[in-house]
Amino acid sequence: MQVNIETDPDTSIPTVTLHVPVDYPETAALTAALKNLSIEAATLTVSQRGQLVQLPLTSILFIEATGHQVAAHTLDNVYRVPKSLTAVGTGLPAYFLRVSKSAIVNTKQVYSLTKTLTGNLIAFHHSPKQLYASRRYYRQLKISLEQKGLL
Repeated sequence: MQVNIETDPDTSIPTVTLHVPVDYPETAALTAALKNLSIEAATLTVSQRGQLVQLPLTSILFIEATGHQVAAHTLDNVYRVPKSLTAVGTGLPAYFLRVSKSAIVNTKQVYSLTKTLTGNLIAFHHSPKQLYASRRYYRQLKISLEQKGLL
């Protein structure tokens, strides 16, 4: 695929023009992906001390459900999420993966994945926080991390 960018001082919003072969099989998928592309910084609405805050997705290590409460964990804080884990999971980018019935992990923040006698332990960059991946989700997580060159 070839990408060319041209700046135009007369344009106020970006316009994308695709030149594809007549019989190109991925035209519809490519068009749909471009329409869904968002330039805005991806954030998650969380609660901190009763105040709603927009937390950047890149700072999230993992999102975890405990009982009826959902929490987003960063390097140094834990924020309450005012949605269910399933609702949060549907709005997240593909680099967030479900690793257990009660947790979703940011694969960009994973440092290591260790198979132990008690479970599959996930460690994060520059953080003492750890999380267990269930057997059901371990294979998908391992494949995803290997494809991205993270393991």
